[in-house]
Order: sequence, then C-alpha cells, then structure tokens
Amino acid sequence: MLSLFTSQASYSPAQEPKFEVYAVSTATHACETAFGESSVRVVVTRQGHVAWDSAACKVNAAVAPSASFAEGVPQEVALTWNRKAASLGCSGSLVPGEWGTFQAVAMADGHSTAVRSFKLLP
Repeated sequence: MLSLFTSQASYSPAQEPKFEVYAVSTATHACETAFGESSVRVVVTRQGHVAWDSAACKVNAAVAPSASFAEGVPQEVALTWNRKAASLGCSGSLVPGEWGTFQAVAMADGHSTAVRSFKLLP
C-alpha cells in the first residue's frame, strides 16, 4: 500500500513543498524491493498541467537501495519540490509566482497513491 502526505496544507512563496511517501506491505511474509528517492516519483499538477515531476529532476540518480518490508511496518521516502530550480525539467510548467490549488500523486513499483491537494499561497 502506498500513501502520500504533504508536510503542510499550504506553502508561502518562500517555502518548498515537501512530500512524504509511505509504503506498507500487506503480505504476511517479509519481502524486499527497491524503495528510495530514485524509485519513487511524485507528480504535481494544476488544472491538468504538470507543474513538477520529480522523475525529471533525477539526473544521475543512484539506484534505489533495497528496502526490507514486514507486514504493517511502513518505509518512508521524503521528496522536496524546489520551485526555483533552474532546469526546465525540474520546474515543469509552473510560472514563477503562480499560486492556487495543486494536486500531487506518488508512484512506485507499479502502484500509485490517492491524489492529495495542497495550496501555494500568493
């Protein structure tokens, strides 16, 4: 099971949104799979347009370490959106100073989370 949380419900222009992605195994036996910053993807959209895709910022990313999962014990990965990133791939289509309600979803190992909404304040 994969879950996505934001560190806050809204962010001022000076703050970088932080996303916590939790994975929990529901299997009765222990298992291992890659789980880390390079294997978890967060996509932020606004009005159907991608504002940020964490996968676009992973230039030279290391292979995700293998994580051991036990039933009901969560593993966490935190990703931060640097809204001032110079690379177009990292900044997506967000216009500097843009604000409003955004949606985020996380994906890992063929699974995705429910959509989580948050606000960027003017």
